[in-house]
Amino acid sequence: FRRVLFRSLDDFSLKTLLETIKNWLSFLLSKSKDIIKFSFLFLLLLLAYNYIKSPIHYAKTTFVLDSQSSSNSIGDVASLASLAGINASSFIDASGLFQIDNIQELYKSNSMIIETLLSKSTFDNNEISLINRFGEIEKINRKWKKLGVDFDNYKISKNNKRLHDSILIEASEIIKKEYLIVDKPSRKTTILEIGFDHKDELLAKNFNENLVTIVNDFYFKTKTQKSGKNLEILQRQRDSVKIVLDKSILELANEDQRVPNPNPLAKTNLVPYQKALIEVQSNGAIYQQVVTQLELAKVTHRNNTPLIQIIDKPTLPLENSKLKFIESLIYGIFGGFLLAIIYFSLVRLYHSLIK
Repeated sequence: FRRVLFRSLDDFSLKTLLETIKNWLSFLLSKSKDIIKFSFLFLLLLLAYNYIKSPIHYAKTTFVLDSQSSSNSIGDVASLASLAGINASSFIDASGLFQIDNIQELYKSNSMIIETLLSKSTFDNNEISLINRFGEIEKINRKWKKLGVDFDNYKISKNNKRLHDSILIEASEIIKKEYLIVDKPSRKTTILEIGFDHKDELLAKNFNENLVTIVNDFYFKTKTQKSGKNLEILQRQRDSVKIVLDKSILELANEDQRVPNPNPLAKTNLVPYQKALIEVQSNGAIYQQVVTQLELAKVTHRNNTPLIQIIDKPTLPLENSKLKFIESLIYGIFGGFLLAIIYFSLVRLYHSLIK
């Protein structure tokens, strides 16, 4: 085996390589007509496929998420609270529950996709739910109708809720697997890209817009829910304490009018006035503390309010997968030419091996 191997290496030379390439080029030249025919046929097939097959439309929304839960904001709130003599731990939530990675998973959740599917949009001047449009385009709505499922009357047909829910979950899984794109272009930024690719242009656009609206609203409400409830409680406390304070001030004025010129020797006559004065002072101190906490809660609520700024949103006509005529010509001619060369070269190699 070694002798045969070394003998083959000795027989191999640059002259042999050049001779092989020359023979190969001569063979391709002899097949030039067949190569041209093959390239032309491939070009026709590509043009037919490009203009007959329904293109995939790309609906894409990009937005920047600025969550104001940074260390600087927390430090500002904490310093303001310390000046007022208040512990800010009850106002500051630095857990980072909804960061950019979490909102990505929120877009992929079944609950958000199902809520989007049940939302309605206008198609050809008719307002229908997205799930019905999706079933019509995917040609699975007939199967639903045979089962007695009508998503336009979803709220009415609660008796068949199990079947409704199973169909919605199945549709959600199909969308996540084949059509939905949730991507973060760069790890260093807070820009998120939401895409929905489908052969129905209107469905792609409306589903993308509805999903972004529903998820971002849910994010906004959840992010500010805790601080918002705390703010409402403090506002009610401030109003109630203010009523009590006003009432105590009125009682103090009445006591002052009841004894306009008190006798300094009659100490008991001053007791009701002094009680009313102490009540005013204590209620005033409580009111001052509640107002301070309320202002601190307002600052915290503003810091917890996320900024969601849309950068790009889908507009008609959407970008699609259909090639332009010039691109089709270029890909068809060069692709067909390359495939023809590979095909005839493999056929020649096969025949040489057989010989």
